[in-house]
This record gives sequence, structure tokens and C-alpha cells, in this order.
Amino acid sequence: MHTHLSIKIIAAIALLAAPISLFSEGATVIIGGASGWPRLSFESGLARGKGRLGREALVLSTSEPKAVDSGARTVTSAARAGSQAALRADLELSFDGGSFADKTGNYVVKSNGLRAVGQSKARRGTGAAICNTDGKGLVLRGMDGSLFAQSGESGSFSVEFWLFPAVTENGSNLFEWRSSRTGTSGSVYQFIRASMFRNRLDWTFSKLWVRTDGSPIDVTLEGRKNIIPNSWSHHELSYDADSGMLEYRLNGSVEAITFVTSTGRESGDVYPALFGTPSDIEIAARYSGLIDEFRIFRRPAPEDSLQRLHDVMDAYPSSGGRFETQPIDSGGLESTLSSIAVTESLPAGTGTAYFVRAGDNFFEWTQDEPSWIPVVPGKPIPGVTGRYFQVAGELYPDGRGSASPAVTSIALEYEKDSPPWPPSKVFATAGSGSVTVEWIASVDFDTVGYLVYYGERPGEYLASGSPIDAGKGLSCAVDGLVNGKAYYFCVAAYDASGPRHPGTLSREAFARPLANR
Repeated sequence: MHTHLSIKIIAAIALLAAPISLFSEGATVIIGGASGWPRLSFESGLARGKGRLGREALVLSTSEPKAVDSGARTVTSAARAGSQAALRADLELSFDGGSFADKTGNYVVKSNGLRAVGQSKARRGTGAAICNTDGKGLVLRGMDGSLFAQSGESGSFSVEFWLFPAVTENGSNLFEWRSSRTGTSGSVYQFIRASMFRNRLDWTFSKLWVRTDGSPIDVTLEGRKNIIPNSWSHHELSYDADSGMLEYRLNGSVEAITFVTSTGRESGDVYPALFGTPSDIEIAARYSGLIDEFRIFRRPAPEDSLQRLHDVMDAYPSSGGRFETQPIDSGGLESTLSSIAVTESLPAGTGTAYFVRAGDNFFEWTQDEPSWIPVVPGKPIPGVTGRYFQVAGELYPDGRGSASPAVTSIALEYEKDSPPWPPSKVFATAGSGSVTVEWIASVDFDTVGYLVYYGERPGEYLASGSPIDAGKGLSCAVDGLVNGKAYYFCVAAYDASGPRHPGTLSREAFARPLANR
């Protein structure tokens, strides 16, 4: 007897001393990690790479910034800029995903001797093309309206691509277009060719421009710097039909420039560039190495500037990337987010930032409401409560745009708000046409009120007026009952989430009102 009594006293003391541990349920949710990264509600400027223990991680993307949004969300200005640039392209070959198709739809593949390689070897995006010297490149035929499927004046244009040569042999051919047109003295053969000569890239234009007397002009732009094998380099040709300026840039710096004008300078009359019969273009015939991000535009290249140099040469944009998780359901309206723990790799000069928000109905959330709160991984998070939690993160490259963070996983620690426990004892005292229900207060520390349920059958509390909100009181008079009928009662507690979210029901109490009472 004494032993049992001691155990009960100790248990009662424990209930009073540790209410939080008994009535709040600690929980952890891991995003990423061994399961990889699921579909996010929003991401921009990010890709999947290798993180800790070889697991999938979020890293900065080398592709043009584009937003991936699974819901209503405003697309970033960087994503809009990338999208608009793509719309202006005449030809766009990213080679991502092993595809050799032109993203603009202006050119179709006539034949292909190149092979696809994956993201690990690409300069940008998720793929590149590997080439050999057997004379079989990628042959494309322009559709109506494309640059190389027209006759007459060409207008302005530019060509850009990335190269990773295995060797820089003389005669390696990177780009070629051959055609013919009718001149003043008969048929004129013309071509545009980009080829290697003495470890440099030269551009040759034969009979493309015409003087005022109708005689054709040959122009060559010779590169000055050596192309380094087994290293990526960016090449850009630009022709401005308004000024006659023809320019070749290597890694964002001008290699050669000329003006196709009557004076050979900017001040002269501009000679027109005339295209002959629409003809195919061929990319990377007789070239050994990788090629990536081949694009043609119907405009000159953007003006040479420091920002332009960074845009071209940086692997990752200085704006970085952002992600937002799907809302995470904690299961309790007043759940509290305690902290987040992040597994990440931060090469020198890179950085990350994290944000959280919470609320009870994520269907009403907007981009800015509830507000995002900056948090520090591993530090306590004050005042973030609700049923749903959401985490956002931003990844920043180093100052040279050459290194990216890698986020392998995020663990959310939170206290789930469980509904309060019911009263341990409920008593029902019958009167005439009424019953007084009384109960012992719930031991749950955050109880703010009680609901009294009643009905005419055990376990069925469906009487009209059931349940009654008794507020903070510990008793309730149930009137309007029929004398002689049996009624069954139970009580549930509720917390700050309100009477719409009560806890479990108490044990049942029974009473029968009678007229002589």
C-alpha cells in the first residue's frame, strides 16, 4: 500500500513539474539529406550538385537565371532578363540534357556528328557537346526568317560560344557558312569561317560586303592571344550594320576590330553586307574538344564594359540564387519553430542566408505575407509560431563568380502544439429538466476553455445545442432537458487555437433529470 502511494505521489509531482515536455511534442523535419531535394515551391538561379557525403545538394546554376515556381509567385527580374535575351536569339544551342535542338526553333538539325556530355564537363548549364576532327560537325538549316535563311542585306548580327579545345591545331574549323550570290560580273562565291591558325582563332569573311561600285570585299579578323588547350574560353563576334564595326572578342576583351566602311574608319560610308542563297551553317567540323552555349543574335554584341566582362566570364551571377520550400505541416496551430540546422559547404568567399515564416493557413499566403524573418542556423528562433512553417535560402558566389556554396540539408526543430488533455474527472448532477456538469481542471498548462458535449445515447453527443462553450469555468448547467430521459456528458479542453480545435474527450458521465428534484 505505501509503495503504491509513493509511486502515485512521485508521478503527480512529475506532472506538475514538467508540463511542457508532457504536453508539447518535439519534432524534427529534414529537407534534403539522404532523400535528396524534393520539389521546391520556388527556386531561381539554382541547380543540383554534390554535397556532403556525396548527397544531392543545392548549388548555384551556371545557366541563364530562370525561376521555377510551383505556385503563384512573381518571377525575379534576373529571370525576366534571361528570358528576354533568349527571345532575341536567332539561334540558341545550350546542349543541356544532351539536346542538340535549337531552343528558338529557327533552325533544324540536318546532320550531327557531335556527342553530348554531362554537367560535370559543361561550361554552363547541364551539358555540352564533344567534337572530333573527322569533318562531321553539327549542320543546321535555317527556317524562313532566320539570319542564314535570307537573301539580301544581313543587318546587324553577333555570334558567341564557349570552347574547351583538346588541341589547337591549324585548320580546326569552329563555324562555317558557304553561299553564293549574283554580282555585277556573275556568280560570287562567299563564306564566313571561324578557324584555328597558329593557336589563335581567326574569322574570315569572303565576298560578304560590297563596295559602292559593286566589287566584293574580303575581311579577316585575326586573334592576338593564344587559345589555351584544356581550358574554357569565350568567343564573340559582333557586326553593327549601322556603324560598319566588325569586332572579335576573346574572354570579353577586344582581339581585333575593323570598320567595313569607305574610309576603314567609323566616319566613312558603311558598306552593306549581302547574303546570297540561303544555306546551311556548320558548327565544330574538324575540331577536337568541347563546345558549349552557341548562340547567334540579330543584333550587335552589347557594348564592352566591366559589367559585361563579369557577365560573360563569371560562372555564377553575383545576384546568386534563391529557394523556398513547400509549407511544412506541423500538425498543431500553435506549434513553435525552435531552430534550423544546416548542412552546407562554403568555399572561401561564398555565403548563404536563411529565412523562415509561419502561419495557420498557407493557402492565404502571398510572396510577402507572412513576412520572412532572417535566422541564423543553430541559434534559437524567437516568436515564430503556427501550423505551417516555410524556409527560404539564398546562395551567394565568391567575388570572382567562380565558386558556389552547396546546401545538402536543412533540419527544422519545432515543438508541436498538441491539443490539451481533457479533465480527469467529470461529474453530472441531475435536477428537474436540467443537469449540472462539473469537472476537475485539465492539467495541461495552456488550457483556456472547455466544451461540454451531451446526448441521449452513450458515446453519441448529438443533442441540440451540443457542445456548450463553458469558457474557463469548471461547471456548466445544461437546461431544457426532458425529465425521465437519460443523458450522457463529457468534456474537452481547448487552448489558444480556440474552441474549433479541442482536445480529446473526457470519460463519460451519466445523469437522468426527474421532476421531483
